[in-house]
Amino acid sequence: MNIIVLDVHHPEDGRVNRHIKYMHNLGYNVVHFNVNRYFPFLEPGFFSKYGEKGFRIPVGDSSQSLKNRLLLHFLFITPILALNLIFLLKKSFLENNDSIIHVHDYELLFTGHYLRFFLSHSVKIVYDRHELFETSKGDKLLFDKIPRIYEKFSSRWIDGIIGVSEDHVLQLRDLFKRSIVIIVPNYSDASGYSIDELNEKITNIDSNIFNLVYFGSLDVTLDRDIPLILKVMEFVLKEWKSSEAYIGGLTSNSFLLSMFSELNQKFPGRFHYLGYVSYDNVLYYSSKATIGFLCLKKEYWVLVSANKVYEYLHYGVIPVIKANIENQEAISKCSILFRKDVEDEIVISSVGRLINNKEKMKRMLMESFELGKQYSFENVKQRYHQLYLDLVSDQ
Repeated sequence: MNIIVLDVHHPEDGRVNRHIKYMHNLGYNVVHFNVNRYFPFLEPGFFSKYGEKGFRIPVGDSSQSLKNRLLLHFLFITPILALNLIFLLKKSFLENNDSIIHVHDYELLFTGHYLRFFLSHSVKIVYDRHELFETSKGDKLLFDKIPRIYEKFSSRWIDGIIGVSEDHVLQLRDLFKRSIVIIVPNYSDASGYSIDELNEKITNIDSNIFNLVYFGSLDVTLDRDIPLILKVMEFVLKEWKSSEAYIGGLTSNSFLLSMFSELNQKFPGRFHYLGYVSYDNVLYYSSKATIGFLCLKKEYWVLVSANKVYEYLHYGVIPVIKANIENQEAISKCSILFRKDVEDEIVISSVGRLINNKEKMKRMLMESFELGKQYSFENVKQRYHQLYLDLVSDQ
């Protein structure tokens, strides 16, 4: 069977990569089309991470201008992009049997439908819905409605829906009445992180040696509260002279870049802006961290299955969370959780009080590590495969 994966994500996205790696390891012919609308530094053409057949196609000019957005939606709604993909599929990638088209982004739902029309064999469409689109966020109310427009028009073509949280099941069944609905939470891959590495990190706390980390989106127009994270990092670096802070991600925002430069000058060799960081290096820096951040703006307060938090837990990192996450009761025992309207000063002072309580920090690091064992991709990955089998048997 062919598994045709469509996405517009960053190449290091954990959910997309876990899915592709798992399906390839099962022996399927995995074809991955990464439609690159955001990252001009990425090379177009053939690529492969796990043995899958990958091809990256750049579209647009990577800007957020109205002209570029309109051009992209024209490409996504019309068959133009699908015609390009079908040529590549039939020339280089496709095996002569059934296919699953697995769509990771709403923008490519129409493209998936056109591909099904162009392919001559049996095809099912699966939509992996990484987040909720029912709640308007920020001040871009018109653009907030676009994902649901794509979903409404394409819902009758979608055979399977994959959500990220059990709390979304009823909502998904109501929105996609013709589809089989399953949940695959954003759990991380089980790591080879050892208790000895964790104990070394715990021992370093007595000497005030610890690291703070954030890796992810640095787009200040979206949901992440990057200025808050930087305020906390600056406070900790100032008060604890052996601490270090690492932040990674791409940005051209002049305000953020000036803040990075200022912090680097204030704390040379201790504040590190790393720019683009591969997923393997994200995991490396996370494994060395003591405190990690997930902070969202209050206007983006919807329930999320936070891949970043599960990564922190796997490595015995204390999450500082200003977000509406699932599994709050369990995670609250080894994290600092804040409501959406909390003042920045409260977040800063709370982190400071925790660092001053060394025994509590040590206990929370161990509790984080133990809890992380429960939230492993290993425990849920078979749900992808079972959905495919159910769809194929229902033909």
